[in-house]
Formats: sequence, structure tokens, C-alpha cells
Amino acid sequence: MRSFFRVLSVAKHHAGWIGVALISMILVASSTVFAYNLIRPIYDSVLHGTSSSQVHGTSKIPIPKKGFVGDLDKASRRAQAWLGDLVGKSRATVLVLVFLAIVVKNVFTFVARYSIAQLGLATIRDLRDLICAALLRQSPRFFHEVPSGVLIARVVNDVKVIHEALAERFGDLLQDSLTVVVLLVYIFSLNFRLALVTLVLAPVLLAPVVHFSRRLRKRSRQSQERMGDLTAILDETIKGIRVVQAFGMEQFEFKRFKEATYRHFWANLKARAIQAANAPVMEIIGSLGALALIGYASHQISSGAMTLGDFSAFLLGIYGAYNPIKRLNKFNLALQQAIVASERVYEILDAPIEVQDKPGAKELTDIGDGVVLDHVWFAYEDENWVLKDIDLEIPAGKSVAIVGASGAGKTTIAQLIPRFWDVQKGAVRIGGADIRDVTLKSLREQIGLVTQETVLFNDTVRKNIAFGRDDAPQAAIEAAAKAAYAHNFIMALPQGYDTVIGESGLKLSGGERQRIAIARALFKDPPLLILDEATSQLDTEAERLVQHALDNLIQGRTTLVIAHRLTTVRNADTVAVLRDGEIIERGSHAELLRSGGAFAQMVAAQELMSSGRDA
Repeated sequence: MRSFFRVLSVAKHHAGWIGVALISMILVASSTVFAYNLIRPIYDSVLHGTSSSQVHGTSKIPIPKKGFVGDLDKASRRAQAWLGDLVGKSRATVLVLVFLAIVVKNVFTFVARYSIAQLGLATIRDLRDLICAALLRQSPRFFHEVPSGVLIARVVNDVKVIHEALAERFGDLLQDSLTVVVLLVYIFSLNFRLALVTLVLAPVLLAPVVHFSRRLRKRSRQSQERMGDLTAILDETIKGIRVVQAFGMEQFEFKRFKEATYRHFWANLKARAIQAANAPVMEIIGSLGALALIGYASHQISSGAMTLGDFSAFLLGIYGAYNPIKRLNKFNLALQQAIVASERVYEILDAPIEVQDKPGAKELTDIGDGVVLDHVWFAYEDENWVLKDIDLEIPAGKSVAIVGASGAGKTTIAQLIPRFWDVQKGAVRIGGADIRDVTLKSLREQIGLVTQETVLFNDTVRKNIAFGRDDAPQAAIEAAAKAAYAHNFIMALPQGYDTVIGESGLKLSGGERQRIAIARALFKDPPLLILDEATSQLDTEAERLVQHALDNLIQGRTTLVIAHRLTTVRNADTVAVLRDGEIIERGSHAELLRSGGAFAQMVAAQELMSSGRDA
């Protein structure tokens, strides 16, 4: 429940709409009671043909004359006297007043519902914004532990459940609560004893509500968890569709998805069964109470203690209260689901952020004399050390290449410099400052990153190059594209720079995607550049073009190159060979070849493999 109250706290930014809604709801409740109060003159004056003044004051119901009940009775009689004077002997007046009361009620019902819709939708929008902001602050470890499908399910499905309770049912909670309170006062003013009998029966109606609430909350959590599993499987299948089809695993993936939908179906069906049983049980119990009430009232009317008009007004008041109570029960059912959804949403919002700015972090304005990995040790979770006592310097304006077998720790070094992860021992320093002492934003503004897994967005070429800069001049975008050897193929696209390239840039070839990514880095113009195996997934022709683009990108920049193909590191100022998380050799390309060590052996092995393929 605390999580749902936290959701409501998000609504405080839209408190003005709550005020408008409350005022409208009070007017709705008041006009409803006023309309119900006209039942007596309708029955006793319009239908029976007697005047209101003749009927007024005929009730013989013994009601205590002291205390709150006596005051309530006096107020009721004064209201009836005023209404009798207003209606007088005119039957038309009664009907006009009924119509006006209905008009007022419905006008302010619209205002109240619109206000609540505005409040609820704005709150849900803010909540989704908070979730997105929280996800963007998270470190890679969080996304390694929580599947993207589960996160999408929480942003879409769980927030939708909260929306149903807040934007659609919350208005019922406020309106019906006010209406029930006003109607309770009204029916007690009509007949205290009869109202008391009715109130005694109320706990019988509430018992199933409590029972169904407990069961529904449990089933709702199961249903929402199964939806997360289903979304995760679908997300994985879509992202890996080429692998799935290449291995002929369509039926296998379909079976996995079908099993997930089956589990979600049963969890959801059990929750719906509880919801479906709630209304019939409530109606059966309510019918028993209504029959008992009619039996008691029949005795009162036959003894002359009340008129048919009195009882009709009382019965309509009870019926008017029953429907709001029934809707409040529906809100309770929706609330149980929203509580579970809120808990799941706040699991994301409250998730600890592993990498964040420390108090008093300073701005990094330049990279100074370059980058230093100062005796760095790093491990993922409780695994063995991935990096062991790495001591490496990347001087300003120079390029350093790191080579080694898969799993040696090359990419880990590339991820430590932008501080995607924090080291456990030692420090990464830029311009002499420990990167943990500077703000993440200022650190990452100094860095350009090009990886083997090119990340492009389902948008135009222009917006992918000028990422986040809608005001970027076209000349600057084209200059970056030309330096990346991308301008010619971009102009050959159907709409040139305004061509939408599809999800992950799938409308482009691998080499074209990589050159767009390089153009993006060129446009950013960062002083520090990280190239993480930027050509490893390309064929020979595409690699040649991309390498030319990379040569343009590297000029004048401090560069870290992570390379698998050793031919791409010939021009590096320094080459460091990494094995099992340790640097075992370092020097220029020529020096390492002459030494005949691990690097020379790696080069010879790649040349042998290349010549074998050519043969």
C-alpha cells in the first residue's frame, strides 16, 4: 500500500485538478440528495394528488428529540418545510426541480470526471518519465541482471494497471465516498431506526470484500510476473530472430512463448475468476438485506409510522448509496492490482545506482595530459579478477592499442574509462583527476565511443549523426559524414539525410552502419576516443572504408583502440598485449614484431589463417 501512496504523491504537482474535482463532486452529491428528496412530493403530491403542505409533517415516527439525532431530525424537517413551500401546490414545479437537479448533477459529473482524468493521466505520464529517468541513470550491471523484456513489461503493463486504478477508478473513490457520506446523513434524517437497521447489515456486505481483496492481490502479482516472463521471451526472440531462423529453432522458440502465454493465461484467469465471483456474491447478500428491509418497512407503513413517499425516498437513498458502494468495491479490486503494480514499479525506481556522482564531484573540462590506468584491479560480482594490476598510460594526442585473445579483458578496460563500471582497486585518472571525483556528464562529454555492436536509432540519418542536437547545422552533419566516408551512400538513399534507417539501422549494411556511428563520433568531436573492435564484424571492402574513416577520426585525438584484427593497430603509438587480465608486453608495432614474443606469434597466426582462407 505504501508504494501506491508514493504514486499518489506524484500527483501533488497537479493538485489544482483535485480541488476542481472535489468541488464538482460535492455539488454532484448535493444535487443527487436534492433530487432524491423530491421523491416524497412526487409520490405524495404529484401521484396521489395531495398538496405538499398536506403531506408535510404527517410522519408519526418516534425519533429522539435531544442530541445529534434530534438536531438531525429538526434540520430535516426544516428542509422539508422549505421544499414544501418551494413546491407549493404546483405539480409542474416538482418536475422542473427534478429536471434541474439532474442537469446540475450531470454537468458537474462531467467536470469532475474530466478533472480526475487530467489528474490521473498527467500523474501516469510523470510516473513513466520517472521510470525512464531512473533507467537512464542505471549502470550496465543493472541491465545485465534484469532482462529488458521485464523492464518493458513494468513500464507498459504495470503502469497501465496503475492507470486503471488512478485515472479511471480514483474518481469513483472520491465521488462515491462523498455521495455515500451525504446519503447516509440523508437516510438517517428520514428514519433513524430504519437507517440503523440498514447499517447493522453493512458488515455482512463487507466480509466478502475483505476476502476477495486478499486473494486478488496474490493472483494479480502472479499474473503480472507471468506477463514479464512472456515479454522477456518475445523480446529475446525478436532481437535474435536471425539466429533463431538460422538454427531452425522457430518451433522451439514458439514452444517457449506458448508455455509462457499458457502460464500467464492461468494466472490471469484465476485473478479474473475472483473478480467475477465478487459481484454475484455481493448482489446475493445485498438482495437478502433488501428483502429484510422491505419486510420491516411494510410493518412501519401499515402501522402509519411512515408514508409510501417517506419509504420511497428512503429506499431510493439506500439504492443511491448501494451503487457507489458497489463501485467502491470495484475500486478496491483495481486497487489491489495497482498496489502490486506499484511495488514492481518502485522496485525499479528504488533500485540502487551503482555508478553515480559522489557529493562535491567536479566538472572535467579537458583531458589534460591524457589517461592513466593506475594499478587497476576489476572483477564482475564475485567472479575472479578480470583485470589484475593494470598500469597503462594513454598520453594526450597519442593512440594506444590493446590486443589479446577473447576474454582477456580488453573490452572491460574500454568500459572502465567512461565509468560504466567502477574499479575495485587502483584508479582511472584523466587529466590527473580520479574519474570517480568528477561528474559523469562532464566525463562522458569528453569521450567518443565506437563499438563493434553499432547502436543506431529508428530515426533519420541526420538525427543519428547529430544525436541529441536537433539544431545542428546541415553543413556540420555533412562534414562529419564526408570524413566518415558516408556522404556518398547517404545521398543515394531514398530521402538522403532524411531517410529513416529502421530499428538498429537494419536498412543499412554493416559497413554503412559503422560509418554512420563514426560520423556521429566525428560530429561530437571529443578529445578522447575509444574504438572497441570497430572493424571486427566487417568484410574486407567494408573494413577498408571504415578504416579510412577511423584514420580521419583518430587524427589529433587521444585514442584507445581495442583490436582483434592486428592489422588495424599498425599506426598505434603503443601496443599493449593483454592475457588473462594482465599486460604481458608493450611497445610499438615494429618493436613487438622484432621481439618475437606473444604479439609476433599472434600476428603470424592471423596471417596464416588469412592466407589459408585466400587459398
